[in-house]
Amino acid sequence: MNAEALQQKNILVLSGGWSAEREISLRSGSAVAEALARNNIAFTHLDLKSKEDAINITDQYDLAFIALHGRGGEDGYIQEILESKSIKYTGSDSMACKTSLNKIEAKKIWRDLLLPTPDFVEITQVGQPQMKLTPHLSGEDDITALDKSFVVKPANEGSSFGISIVKPGIGTLEDALLEASKFDSSILVEAFVEGRELTVSILDNEVFHPIYIVPSGEFYDYDSKYSNLGTEYIKADLSPKKLEEIKDYAWHAFSSLECKNWGRVDFIEDLEGNFQIIEVNTVPGLTETSLFPKAASYAGLSFDEVVIKVLLLSCK
Repeated sequence: MNAEALQQKNILVLSGGWSAEREISLRSGSAVAEALARNNIAFTHLDLKSKEDAINITDQYDLAFIALHGRGGEDGYIQEILESKSIKYTGSDSMACKTSLNKIEAKKIWRDLLLPTPDFVEITQVGQPQMKLTPHLSGEDDITALDKSFVVKPANEGSSFGISIVKPGIGTLEDALLEASKFDSSILVEAFVEGRELTVSILDNEVFHPIYIVPSGEFYDYDSKYSNLGTEYIKADLSPKKLEEIKDYAWHAFSSLECKNWGRVDFIEDLEGNFQIIEVNTVPGLTETSLFPKAASYAGLSFDEVVIKVLLLSCK
């Protein structure tokens, strides 16, 4: 099947949504729509504002491009709705999305497979009498001890919403938990790994060249991603051995969650040059500053070619 075949499909572009990433999703959806228009591919573009809007999608469509980020778009919700209506869609299936967005469940799988990911403590039912802490540590030390640094994240959220870094004398676990609990009742407390941030994008069976992220702020938070022009994206200068290593980790982190077609895996490279898997994104951003199209460009793919290939993969 080629791009011309898409002109015979009734295509739906889904963006917006009701998560904290709504504005970014709208930008991604608009970029996808513009790419389709440039290639004379007809489509309908829907801005979903609520779960009811998603439930009311009719079954007249053959194929949906999901440009929804975070809850509703990457947690399996919209995928389950499209599956129930027999509409093919881009990206991973509902179960893979559900597992991937939940950072705790993803890390458990990687730990079982001996893939490198930072030590962590799982906290559930935050703020409730039945609150439970479950450590997942490679050693005996408590990563939340006063002489440690750690990252506190809501388990099911994207674009770095609700994330805090707590260091000795800087911030408190209580305040960090309060911030994360605004987004989720399940919290991930993860060992802070000092080093450089990298991301590796995957399209079908191709693992693209990694990109170093030099954030404008303390870490790659929402402002660094979407608002502040000071963030730098640099093609990673790695030895052939380290390049092969991180690509292998990326593929196994992605495929172990049963993800498919396209996605992105984020890493930290520590001060000793070791890679630590942080998370998988099943619906990467497609804005003018997004990492996925930049990585694809290293392989000679234009933005339009990326959009078309993602759609074609979903037709298989």
